[in-house]
Amino acid sequence: MPSLADLRAQRDNLEQLIEARQRQLGGEHPDLANDLRDLGRLSHELGDVIDAQAQLRRALALHTEALGAEHPEAATDINHIGLILHDIGDLEAAHAAFERALAIDESALGQGHPSVGRDANNLAGVLQDMGDGFSAREALDWALSIYTKALGPDHPTTRSVARNRSML
Repeated sequence: MPSLADLRAQRDNLEQLIEARQRQLGGEHPDLANDLRDLGRLSHELGDVIDAQAQLRRALALHTEALGAEHPEAATDINHIGLILHDIGDLEAAHAAFERALAIDESALGQGHPSVGRDANNLAGVLQDMGDGFSAREALDWALSIYTKALGPDHPTTRSVARNRSML
């Protein structure tokens, strides 16, 4: 796991890269979206949820403009926004974000895609925190079946979801 200093250095480097790319491409170029998502994730890891949300919403806007609102890249941005909302305790908004990401990914990628498993796993966490253990178990069962089939039973992600399921 990277240290706080490592994360800060990564964020500084990424900010410099984004500034250079913005000068070269313009501030609204879709190629910036993935870098902005990465910056948002780093800011989230560093506990700067306001900056994280701003970067992720900007990435979502760029992905949506370039690829459409129903694209898996938009779903990934929405999923990351949901993680932040969950962390700050806005369970209703997190629930809505995870449901939206799940709907996009399921429609675009199919029910058995690992991105759908990710969305179902994250949805399960917020459902559990909302007190809906039954729905959380169903979502984790779905995620576990996806990961077992796609990644195998010994993959770290599959084992992590299995641990989550066993704790319900």
